Order: sequence, then C-alpha cells, then structure tokens
Amino acid sequence: MKNKFIRSLLAAALGTGLLSIAAPANAFDIKSRDEAPADFKNILQDFRAFVGEERRYLSGDTIQAKQVNLSDLTLKFDYDPKVFFIGETAEIYRDRLDFTATTGSQVETGQIIFGDTSCNTGDRSFPNFSQFCPNPNDALPGKVAPDKPLNVGDWVNLGSFQAGTKLDFQLVANDINGGIYENGVKGVFGLNQAVNPDGLQHAIAYYYKDYLVLGFEDSFGGGDRDYNDTVFAIDIGKANARGVANVPEPSVVAAMFAIATLGLMKTRRRHQVVR
Repeated sequence: MKNKFIRSLLAAALGTGLLSIAAPANAFDIKSRDEAPADFKNILQDFRAFVGEERRYLSGDTIQAKQVNLSDLTLKFDYDPKVFFIGETAEIYRDRLDFTATTGSQVETGQIIFGDTSCNTGDRSFPNFSQFCPNPNDALPGKVAPDKPLNVGDWVNLGSFQAGTKLDFQLVANDINGGIYENGVKGVFGLNQAVNPDGLQHAIAYYYKDYLVLGFEDSFGGGDRDYNDTVFAIDIGKANARGVANVPEPSVVAAMFAIATLGLMKTRRRHQVVR
C-alpha cells in the first residue's frame, strides 16, 4: 500500500510537470519467505537448481540461448510484479539489484530493490542452505535493510504496473563496497548486453512454473561465466509469464484437448462405418 500511495503522489506530480522520474530509491519493504505467496513457497526448494556451484561450466551456446529479450519483459496484462532473492555464489562481491520500468514516455529509474544481494549467515538453518548460498556474509557495520544480507526467499512487491510496461533489471557489482570499475566506468550490468560497459551478456533467463529466473554474472569481461553470482525469481503473473514462454493458458489447453478428442471420436466413427 505504501508503494501505491507513493506512486499516486508521484503520478499527480508528473501530471503537473513537476517531476520527470517516478518513485524514489529504497521505496520497497523487503518481506520474508514466510510472507510469500503459497505457490512460490511450495516450489522454493526447486530453485536451488538454478544456483548450482561457483565456477560451474556453461557452454557459450547455452549462455547465448538463454539471453534475455527485453521485449519479453513487456507486460501484456496489468500486474504487481514481485522479485524474490534465490541465492548467490559470489565469493567476494556484494552486489545490488535495481530495476527500471518504462511505460510509454514515462521512465522510472534508479530504484534499488536489494542493496546487498549476499546471503545472510544467520539463515543457515534453512533446508539445503549451502546449495543456495555457498558463500554467506555477515552484515556490514551500521547497515540495515535494504543494505544488509538476505535470507533465501526474501522478496519485494514492485507495485502496480499497467499492460505495456517494459521491465528491466540492473546488477551493480559489489556496490556496497564501493563498486568495481574498468577504465573509469562503473560495473553496472543490465539485461541488454548492447548497453553494458563491456558490451557482453551478463544475465541469463529460465522459465520455471510461471516464474522467470534471472542469473547474473557480476564481473567485467564475463568473469568465470557461470551466471549464478546472484539469482532471482521474477513473478510477472501467469498470463504474462506464459506469453514470454509461449505456454498456452490452461483454458486454451483444455479447449485444444476437447477439439483433439472430438476429432479422434469422429475418426473412430468413420472407421466403424467403413467396417
């Protein structure tokens, strides 16, 4: 509700021309996995397969085949997107996750979702914790949410977005420790490799049970190219996700099954008449 209230105020300001960019950074309440939707909690343990091991081998063909198409992240239906922290394998870096939403000519930028995407050492009692988080960290002195380590399954609701909104996500490498730089350029890696500072692909995407799973590589030059330095699950709604994955809605599947069954019955009747 707080996010929606902030958005309504900002929308009013935009309408009067007072602002050109919506919503301030750090406007999100980080919620625990205990507060997550039931369908996410039911499959949370499945997501550890998308984290895997540090320095795992991914072929170039596999990486390229899972490149993110930003047009796929354009909502076809109104929805309140949610972002879930799954885990990370980064040994040293403590990254930050931001997002951008574009609706027509209105762009919301600079929104921090998670300020420190390292795993919380205090979450070790979570089942299979080491498979989600092989390199957990303690909070840095004086840091509080959103700039402290996360528990597996921590999440935020990004707010309400209308159909036609395009989402994008950016990983700011090791930001809480000052960031990383190459030739004076900060390591901020998004889904569109064309605008990344090194021109390389830094994210891969999977589709799993109506969730999009994003895995990031957080080093200049592609690092070890394991694409699991930090991993998130994105809920953009079943209808939107199935459009991305080209999966028909259950009602469509049922209709197709009914048509196929009717066709099979007619075929059997024709065979019976011939006999």
